[in-house]
Amino acid sequence: MSKAKDPGLGSKHGSVSRMINEDGSYNIQRAGGMHTFRDLYKYLTEISWTTFFLWTISTYLLINIIFAGLYMIGGVEDISGINPKSNHFLNAFFFSVQTFTTVGYGFLAPVGAVAGIISTFEAFLGLLYFALITGLLYGRFSKPSSKIAFARNAILTDFEDGQAIMFKMVNQRNSVLLKASVKCTLAIDTVDDKRTFHNIDLQLDYIQFFPLTWTIVHKITEESPFHGLNAEQIRERHAELIVMVEAFDETFAQNVIEKRSFAGDQWIEGVKFKRNFALNSAGKIELHIDELDDVEPI
Repeated sequence: MSKAKDPGLGSKHGSVSRMINEDGSYNIQRAGGMHTFRDLYKYLTEISWTTFFLWTISTYLLINIIFAGLYMIGGVEDISGINPKSNHFLNAFFFSVQTFTTVGYGFLAPVGAVAGIISTFEAFLGLLYFALITGLLYGRFSKPSSKIAFARNAILTDFEDGQAIMFKMVNQRNSVLLKASVKCTLAIDTVDDKRTFHNIDLQLDYIQFFPLTWTIVHKITEESPFHGLNAEQIRERHAELIVMVEAFDETFAQNVIEKRSFAGDQWIEGVKFKRNFALNSAGKIELHIDELDDVEPI
């Protein structure tokens, strides 16, 4: 077992609950950084699909409402085809939608100079807007990402003639992951409250194929930083096991990377992981991903 240098997470900030959250994000709140279009692009390609579509619909409606207001200010008499008995703002809004999307049904059309200038600018903006949305959709679909799920807990359990630290993970997608490798670094306080980092030796840190669950095992030896510690002592010393998994995804034909950490109340002992796959009557292996967290007493 080798002591490692700071992997880039810092050791001068005092004790924190964890440096990497359970969802793989960094436990860091940034202030005073750069806020550019590229940051917006990153945000819009990483948010959930629900949030993305809400953002798209909201901006689409807002832009058309603003232009409808401009048409009202310029005078709806500059737009032909408006029914004088209907709501003028709604007519201006529908004309804005037709202009913005370049649909042009032919019923409403600009006839005055003011409406013509506004619609010219709006049509150009509409082309840019939909080009942007198309690019974002392509970026979201083409961006390689992994869906590797990790069991909620890392366990301290009996193993062979001693003890071991174990955690479990699985690929949630139907895609095939190949050449999967995992690296683990432990951040732990010493008895005099100094933060130290250790490279964690694993029984198996590389597999050619990753179709089922993969239980990662670190056998505790005298050289292990876990030696002589129980789960409560591990928690008291603010131990955080930082995990990075890399694999080749056949769907994207690219490497994907996933990171996670185990800390705090995620350390438990006196249990073992239940097997969440079995052979069925048809001779196929049934994998129950929803049972990944299940444990049972030793």
